[in-house]
Amino acid sequence: MAGTGPVDLRPVFYPKRVAVFGVTNTPDRVGYNVLESILHGGFTGKVYPIHPRHEQVLGCKVYKSLEDVPEPVDLAVICLNQYATVKAVESCGRAGVKGVICNAGGYRETGDVGHDLEKCLIAAAEKYRLPMIGPNTLGMINNDGNFYSTFYPLKIPAGKVSIISQSGGIGLTTIHMAIDEGIGINKFIGVGNCSNLGFADCLDYLENDDSTAVIGVFIEGAADAGRFVRTAGRVARKKPVVVYKAGRLAEADYYTQTHTGSSAGSFQLYRDILHQHGVFTVNSASELVAACKALALQPLPEGNRVGILTHTAGPSVVMIDHLAPAGCVIPPLHEETVSRVKQIIGSDNPPVVLKNPLDAAGLGFSRPTYGGLAEAMLADDNVDLLLAVYCLHKTWELPAIELINAHKKYKKPLIVNFVGNWQGCRADQDFMQNAGVPLYTAPEKIAVAAAALVHYGMRRKGGNDRDD
Repeated sequence: MAGTGPVDLRPVFYPKRVAVFGVTNTPDRVGYNVLESILHGGFTGKVYPIHPRHEQVLGCKVYKSLEDVPEPVDLAVICLNQYATVKAVESCGRAGVKGVICNAGGYRETGDVGHDLEKCLIAAAEKYRLPMIGPNTLGMINNDGNFYSTFYPLKIPAGKVSIISQSGGIGLTTIHMAIDEGIGINKFIGVGNCSNLGFADCLDYLENDDSTAVIGVFIEGAADAGRFVRTAGRVARKKPVVVYKAGRLAEADYYTQTHTGSSAGSFQLYRDILHQHGVFTVNSASELVAACKALALQPLPEGNRVGILTHTAGPSVVMIDHLAPAGCVIPPLHEETVSRVKQIIGSDNPPVVLKNPLDAAGLGFSRPTYGGLAEAMLADDNVDLLLAVYCLHKTWELPAIELINAHKKYKKPLIVNFVGNWQGCRADQDFMQNAGVPLYTAPEKIAVAAAALVHYGMRRKGGNDRDD
């Protein structure tokens, strides 16, 4: 809330009493789905649906107006059209509601008339210092408080990653990708038009949110880009922030203005300034999830030296293509490590290329051999983190236990690329990630995960970033 001073956002994210405007008994309407989302999500507080004509919806008593609700509410979710939303925000302010979520679109993204209407909406919220998420938003999820208020009823795994998204579609994409990757979401905030609460406000809150360890951001554009970048840089000193910036082309910038009413701005300028402030950036929703997953599960490395263990060369080549531009180094192995590798594979076995990346070829199919090689590389003082590649096979099992034991023994970051499909890898993914070792099915994902760990590991050691 720019210019209004600090506002307590905890009642927005952890409400005890919630009013839902615009609830109907029709399943294809937003109000119905928001109420269903709250109930399905397991909210333990009180819910007060509001509609002037209905008596009951989804087993809940419906109140004719906010004035008829028997006690003060903390948060109102407003599922009305853009004109009625302005009046509802005004009534919430008069009633002492502590925050609102406004789903409706039809504001500045539609042109001059909508822009003027959005000014009225902002004025109503700021008149009562009322924090407002939206308008034009999918809604908000707080898994830590069992509060779901999107109009897509969901129940997703809880975790330590929180997501801020300007787009509902990319927000849902990120959520479902996180489910596929076996990573839980703590909070999801759909900022929409950022009319009142913007990216910087949400980052300010999440900075001190003990249940959030990593923050992922999808941004199209921001009215106050400078504040966003400065805040992201400051927060990233305390906990990792990963940013996916969209809108590279002029055509995308035009569409962004008709989507959330924000100009995308210069893509490269955003990227450069975020980098100067020490914030890690990615190029896709898939990379956003991959980076957040590694940062949530693994310790940060002491340096940028990456070891790669594989039994098939191609993935390691792809990884190096991605790692080198991100400032990662593929160091040579110590002579002691080379000697240890020779002892593990035996002198009578087929030759193995004794360098980093270490390609064990057919010898790597053996779980004990692969595990021993992983230990040898993790023990190497030249290696700060290890990337391990193994292919899904009917007979040869992923050396999951061996890799977990090696990770625990040497306490260095370890990331696994299990080359296969999610159906075949799911059990191993769950097993390894429950032990804190992230598993991916593509080399590009493991590379961006490693780059994110190195970025924040080096920053922790005093990397260059700006304070202004």
